[in-house]
Order: sequence, then structure tokens, then C-alpha cells
Amino acid sequence: MITHHTHIKKEQNTLKSDLLKETRMTYPHLCLALRNMILNEVSKDVNSDFLKLPQVVSAIKRKIAFYSIDRKVVYDIVAGIDAGSQRVPLASRWFAIIAALVYQLPNAKRYFTKPEAIRLPYSFSDEKFHEIVSLRRETKLFETATRFVTKNKVDLVLIDGPLAFGNWWANKGEKQDRQALISSINLLLKLCAKEGIAIAGIVKRTTARYLINYLELQQITHLPDSFVLLQMLKPGERTDVFSPRDALQRMVRAAPFMDLINHTIYSFYTRLSSNHLLPPIRIDIPEFMLDSLDNLTSYCYSTAINKGIPLPIVKADEEVRVTKKFVYEIYSELIPRLEKRFGTSSMAASVWGEFK
Repeated sequence: MITHHTHIKKEQNTLKSDLLKETRMTYPHLCLALRNMILNEVSKDVNSDFLKLPQVVSAIKRKIAFYSIDRKVVYDIVAGIDAGSQRVPLASRWFAIIAALVYQLPNAKRYFTKPEAIRLPYSFSDEKFHEIVSLRRETKLFETATRFVTKNKVDLVLIDGPLAFGNWWANKGEKQDRQALISSINLLLKLCAKEGIAIAGIVKRTTARYLINYLELQQITHLPDSFVLLQMLKPGERTDVFSPRDALQRMVRAAPFMDLINHTIYSFYTRLSSNHLLPPIRIDIPEFMLDSLDNLTSYCYSTAINKGIPLPIVKADEEVRVTKKFVYEIYSELIPRLEKRFGTSSMAASVWGEFK
């Protein structure tokens, strides 16, 4: 009887060992079902959008002008600024790191301020934690830009992200974090206006409907601005400027976050790539930049060598990016350090499944 039990246990252990050694992959039959669903559902959506687009395109053409962009570089010293963040998935608390970096052309100068850690108890919800990280990341970006501009000669500042902030930001995170972000934006804009420095926000992954709402076309399409304009703009073209604040006022009768920005922000869309799979980007500018619009768009078009994004933004984005792999490598260094100091690594336990 004992021999029989032992034999079964060995077989079970062998089975478990074999299963653990298997390459982790999604079940093939589930993959097939997902493939078929994606192909069918996306095709249905595209067919529906394709049939409705002519009406939307025609309405936009009647309401707003498009302009061609020249290729010329009129700014000598340009700084691209981006910020990055990443969660460190500790089992004990919420923990994230944020950093911001300036990449200046033409001399490839880098500048960054001291990175920051955000730690909160798990009594904060997942949503609240990520809201706070978003607010502080954006604040870090504007504060870093201000410090750099204060210490260095710059002709043009390109922010990786918006200057026009939607109503989402008005009630997210904590009040002090929202106030810090507003103050940092106003300080940078004030400095640029005073010193005659050109500035713009480059929004790469835009899903906003500011233009649709501004033109009061929200009843005839649910599509975002950038997708519709991809079907309309030629490479090297831009739309006329419009007010995203007015768009929010017309849609929901309020723009509480943008009301606190001391300079009026205008926006326009531009297509800087010939790739049909890359939607146009949105560029946000303060009102004191309206007379420099041609110079700004010419510079962006001349340096948009990678996916229709101006080069200073591309370089800042590359060099500030904080990946999960990087965090895991640092976490791997942390374990032996804690074992040596406390005799155990359990105090730095991670959330299951986060490090793969």
C-alpha cells in the first residue's frame, strides 16, 4: 500500500514539473477564436465608419480651412521635454517612480531633475493611485522644463503632451496635486512669454474630440478628431487653429481646468507623415504663439523623421522611458540587499504576476 502511494506521488510530481517547464502560451484554440472575433468585429466597425465618413468629411471641409506647410528650420536651439513613470509592484504599498528629461538640439544636451518616488497605502484605490501618478508626472515635466529654460538659452520648447487639458483633470487625484500642475503650467508659460521663447505641446496619441465638438458635429459622428483628419489631411498639411476650451464649453458648458490656465490655449492638427496608419498629431500653443505658427509648423515638419513626430520629442521620449524590464532589474538588485540587512526578502514581496 505504501509503495503504491509513493508511486502516485512521484507521478504527480513529474507531471507538475513537466507543466512548469512548458513554454507559457495562450491556448491555441482560444487564440483562433480571438483571431476570428477581432477580424470580424473590426471589419464590421470599419465598414460602418467608411459609410458614414463622407458626411463628416464634407461638414468639416465647410467649416475649417486646411493649410500647406513649408519645410524650413528657423529655430537654432530647441528643447524637447518628456516625463516617464513606472509602478514598482510591491505587495506592501503602492509605489511608483517618475522622472523628466530635456533633450536639446543641435548639441544633444541632456538635462534632468532629481527623480521622485510616489508611495501610498493600498487603502487608496487603483484608480486614485494612477490619477495621482499622472498629475505628478505632468507637474514634473513642466517644472523640469522651467528649470532648464531658466538656466539655458532656448529658442523653442516642445512639450511631449498637452497644453490643453480636458475636464478629466479637473477632479482627479488630490487637490494639492491639481493645484501644483496648474501652477507649473502657468509658470512655464509666463517665463516663455516674458523671454520671447516659442513653446508648444505635441500630443502624439490623441483620442480627443475637441475639433468635432468645436465644429458642433458631435451628433453625426462618434469618431475622434485624429482619425477623421487622417482621411482628410495630406502629408505636410495642417488645420486652422481652434479653441479647445470653447469646444468644451459648447459640449458640456464648462472647462474648469483650462479656466485656470492664465494664457488662452489654441490647438490645430497636422499630418507630418505619409504613413496611412499614423493619425495626425495635435499641437497646442498659447495665444502669444499665434504669430509664429508658420515657423513652428515648418520646424516640426522639417524634423519629423520618425512616425511624424518632431525629432526633439522623439529623443526625449526615448531617453526618459522607464520600462517594466528596467524596474525588474532594479528589483532583482533589491532582494539580496534586503536579505543581507534584514535576514529575509519577504519585506519586498511583489504583487503576483507583475514581474514576468
